[in-house]
Amino acid sequence: MNKLKVMAVCLGLVALSNADQLTGSGAYINANAGFGTMQYLPTGSFAATLNAGYAFNRSFGLEGGYAWLPSSQYGASQYNNIFDVAAKGTLPLSRVFALYGRLGAGLNYQSFSGTTNPGTPSSYCQNSTMSNFVGLAGVGGSFAISNHFDLRVEDTIYVPFGGGNQSAGATNLVLGGVQYNF
Repeated sequence: MNKLKVMAVCLGLVALSNADQLTGSGAYINANAGFGTMQYLPTGSFAATLNAGYAFNRSFGLEGGYAWLPSSQYGASQYNNIFDVAAKGTLPLSRVFALYGRLGAGLNYQSFSGTTNPGTPSSYCQNSTMSNFVGLAGVGGSFAISNHFDLRVEDTIYVPFGGGNQSAGATNLVLGGVQYNF
């Protein structure tokens, strides 16, 4: 518990020391695309995310987002739709490059439908939907190309806890994208 208090005080001091370094309104939106995999399923697929947030200063922000992972597993079509909220901590290493981390939680709504094929698990041979809560952790880098545009790379993992679709396991997305800072 004492370690958490010390960490909170340190994060607060970092946030205060960078409070005057934010240019613009602090609001931002980003779009990312890349590749996603699910822990217990054999293939990966295209993945995309859209996030909107507010940076209170250069070091701390809050954001809400949507992640989409359509895939085909065992001859079944599967769609993961993840709605999340996260706290974002940023470590500016220069005026143009920063590292960041995101921690948060969300709701994963998963739907699938398929046909009976050899090797297909029986649960994939029916039309069904499931939902559960997920925790998220992400790390990335941001490269500012102007006051309003950043290029980004990010690796995010969504870990299920409770609910129906834990059978897919953790979902990992490796993404690249662009961010617009208002």
